[in-house]
Amino acid sequence: MAWDHNAAARRLDLAERADQQYMADQTVLVRYWDKFLQEVGEEHNYSSLEISRIKNGAGGLKMSIPRKDMVYYDHIFSNPDGADATIPITVNTKAYRWDGYITKASIVRDENGTETVDIEAIHCWQHIATTACWASPFAPILAQWPRHMILFGPARTIAVLYLVTNLIRLQASFWTIPDRWLDAPDWAQVGNALWPICVVPVDTFRDTSPWRAGSARFDMADQLILPMLEDTGVQLDAFFYLPEEDEQPAPEWYYLDRPTVVIKAVDKSGVTGPSGTLLDGFVRMLEEWVDDGTPVRYPDFNSQTEYESVYSSSGPLGTVRTFPHVWYLEGEYSGIGSSEIALHKPLAQRVIVGGKSPGWVNAAIEIAMKNLLAWLGLLIGLPGLDSLYQGQLDDVFLAWAAFEDGGRTDRSGPFGFREHVVTNSSKAFTLDGVMTGRRGLHTTRGYVSQKVSVGDGAPYRVGQDFDLGDQIGFVIGDQAFADYVSEMTFRDDRKTAARWELTVGDGSDEEDSLVKAWDRMSAMAQMLRTLATDVGADLDLLIF
Repeated sequence: MAWDHNAAARRLDLAERADQQYMADQTVLVRYWDKFLQEVGEEHNYSSLEISRIKNGAGGLKMSIPRKDMVYYDHIFSNPDGADATIPITVNTKAYRWDGYITKASIVRDENGTETVDIEAIHCWQHIATTACWASPFAPILAQWPRHMILFGPARTIAVLYLVTNLIRLQASFWTIPDRWLDAPDWAQVGNALWPICVVPVDTFRDTSPWRAGSARFDMADQLILPMLEDTGVQLDAFFYLPEEDEQPAPEWYYLDRPTVVIKAVDKSGVTGPSGTLLDGFVRMLEEWVDDGTPVRYPDFNSQTEYESVYSSSGPLGTVRTFPHVWYLEGEYSGIGSSEIALHKPLAQRVIVGGKSPGWVNAAIEIAMKNLLAWLGLLIGLPGLDSLYQGQLDDVFLAWAAFEDGGRTDRSGPFGFREHVVTNSSKAFTLDGVMTGRRGLHTTRGYVSQKVSVGDGAPYRVGQDFDLGDQIGFVIGDQAFADYVSEMTFRDDRKTAARWELTVGDGSDEEDSLVKAWDRMSAMAQMLRTLATDVGADLDLLIF
């Protein structure tokens, strides 16, 4: 078949035109819903709109509407359910939808008598933050045994299990009489453990996220789960499933037939292992001891031949870390907006940790002093002198330790700031004390942090080329950075065109890799202590 260059040129022209139309189309669709996620109507008369998403957080919405132009005023201010009414609201941009609930609606009148309705809303991710993780989800609240729900395994699996068990507890009504809504549609009158909130299950055998440990005893889900997800690349997301416009979120697991809030745990680290099973997550946990553990890597932009040097790198224990496929480079047509590269100077040359002597030191001193006083009492004919010692020398010997960075001292010179006391430390001469010292040196070091904002469609598009929590990279000057998209903000008003603003990274410094690994081990040790206490054993891991 002969090459038709005209047809090929035509296809390219059509693709370019479609791309231009996409860029020019800034249509925004705002919709109100009732408490059963049935559509009420659309809002086209807002004067300003701002929505935001935060990685592993809720994000919010702010919208202003002229009172005289608001069509669905009664749905908000004269709702039959009054102030207790739940009013979902969604915002559709070209390739993205924001789902949430109105939390505040105000009627504001200015000095000229013009009334404006200000609406605030929070993303449906808030369902995660308002779910309590019981000690024993399937037991009545008056008899909570076992005393803790202890899990150990891949981070995604643990997060999903905590959420699934407690959502089933809330929705299956094991120990309560179901209270169905009289004004609900027919499908809402039938009980369903997957409604109104469901979680996309995780194939534990193929879950390659790093292993973590957790212990729940009436903790809020976000406070329990998010610390376990730090530095794993795992993101918890939540969204509405609307049957008329969305695909099934988990067709291999279940079929949804009604509007539902869906919670999903996604591993966006870009790290894979040799087996493709949960063993890779265990390997990734071990790598945290020998590597920085942060799943963000930087490619060799000068490489021309080797695929691996451009798109991925290998970890010390056989894992493969893929590089971000979205990169923003500086230039005349760069999509990089405001950016900040901050140089932070060191706060101290050495740190002091401790406050308490090891238990064996205090015990040895007590034995020695009591025996010495008892012997002295016998010698001078005054028995009972050993009772005079009441711990006067406790926490005197080996109670404090100083850690100094010699290289930092040389570089900062004689006028560098000298000392910093770590106030939350306890025992200096334990492994935990050593790690506290390392953490103190790392916290007080000099470092460079970065934060950048980029525009939507310049050239990448939010919701199509990447999403919240994905890794993207950028090059500013001679420095290359890569980090997760930590925040997305969309703004639209009558003065400027609709636009997305993205924040890459959070401007914070990375923690010392060995300290991070030790924190993981300490969490697991705490889990073992809790488990031992629950079964009646006294497991005192002194080194932690």
